[in-house]
Amino acid sequence: MKLEKQFSEINFKDLGLIEYNKFLLIQEKLTPLNQNFLFFATHYPVYTVGTNAAKNFPFAIPVKRGGSITYFDEGTLMVYFIFNVKSPPLFFRKVRRIFDNFFKNLNSEIFYDKEKPGYYIENRKIASLGFHYEKNRSNHGVSIHISPNLKNFNKINPCNLKGITATSFENEGINISMEEAKKELKKTIKEVFYET
Repeated sequence: MKLEKQFSEINFKDLGLIEYNKFLLIQEKLTPLNQNFLFFATHYPVYTVGTNAAKNFPFAIPVKRGGSITYFDEGTLMVYFIFNVKSPPLFFRKVRRIFDNFFKNLNSEIFYDKEKPGYYIENRKIASLGFHYEKNRSNHGVSIHISPNLKNFNKINPCNLKGITATSFENEGINISMEEAKKELKKTIKEVFYET
């Protein structure tokens, strides 16, 4: 299989459990490099918010990405894409295809809502997407609720969306572990980005 030029070799790394601010430093260091990095990570409990909405949530860490406020913890699988991106729309379509395929194989009720970017079961959000593009590079990525403490979402509306609640694989009875999810995602990411 031949790689598309802009999506050359992907460097996969599992960072394990890492403080969110420590990850931001890693991301800042790697973003200028002309390489593609795909990181899996989990974080200690933290609220983060896109810079455009930061003034409304002083308790959250402001980050340069799309979207509003969200919550991560040890039960949230983070999938970070630090990639060369000549065409954000093309890149995002590939990201969508990855997660469309991934979720379809787990539960046919999970769907993507482009008006409220994320993956849902009815009005229950199970994954969020938030990217930032600058100088032909992407950073940040996708968060998947495997088994987070859903009580900590009570302080917020996920991504500040009214009528939306947070859910998780565990809450919905989707039987897949964190490690199994990483393995399946790595396989799907390779299939989508390495396709001819």
